Amino acid sequence: MIKFFRRIRQNLLNEGKTTKYFKYAIGEIVLVVLGILIALSINNWNDARKDRITEKELYRTLIKSLESDLEDVRTKSMILDTALTAQRIFITESLAEVKSKFTDEEIYRMIWQVGNTSYSFVPNVSLYTKISQNQQIDLIQSDSLQKKVIDLFEVHYWEYKDLDMTLERLAQEGLISNFFGDIAHLVIKNQWETDDATLQKQYDELNKDCRKIYFLSMSVKKSMLNCESSIEALLPLLKDELIK
Repeated sequence: MIKFFRRIRQNLLNEGKTTKYFKYAIGEIVLVVLGILIALSINNWNDARKDRITEKELYRTLIKSLESDLEDVRTKSMILDTALTAQRIFITESLAEVKSKFTDEEIYRMIWQVGNTSYSFVPNVSLYTKISQNQQIDLIQSDSLQKKVIDLFEVHYWEYKDLDMTLERLAQEGLISNFFGDIAHLVIKNQWETDDATLQKQYDELNKDCRKIYFLSMSVKKSMLNCESSIEALLPLLKDELIK
């Protein structure tokens, strides 16, 4: 094709048709430029189509992951509620009041429920790490949606993780070392009839340890609720983008 056009230009020069030669040369340049532009346009269209396919797959992956996170955070939040309830009882009620209101079995169960703070919500942050490393977050065309995704993973999830790790450390230092070997042992052995002084001492330790972690447990609960509400708000937006 190039030889064909070159031969035409050469014939025009040989025939002395300089004006026609320049017009033809300009026309040829225009055709080449148009061809390049068309090729670039097709290439850009293909790239946009591929990005859109990748974006859709990203939405599917996020939706599946967040639905799993939502189920997990709801379950762990309910478990934490049992810990908070037990902590409040042991903080606000005296030993005599607790023994008068609950059976030994119920007291035993509540003692172990105080330690339910160890059941942590484990969000799938590895997915977001992969998305960030592959720079796929920019595939989300909606700026507001992209911000919500970033806020969930980089703000709410990380806030929860920090609080939960601190709570776990305090629980390990206090609850497990102080009363699981003492108060719970009394219940397991059905030895609530031991002398009042010993029992009161162990109950005071239980009260003190509950006070240490109660407000932090409440903060963890609030952070869980923030994660839950953020996921609930984000999921329908992702599903809307998926069907567009």
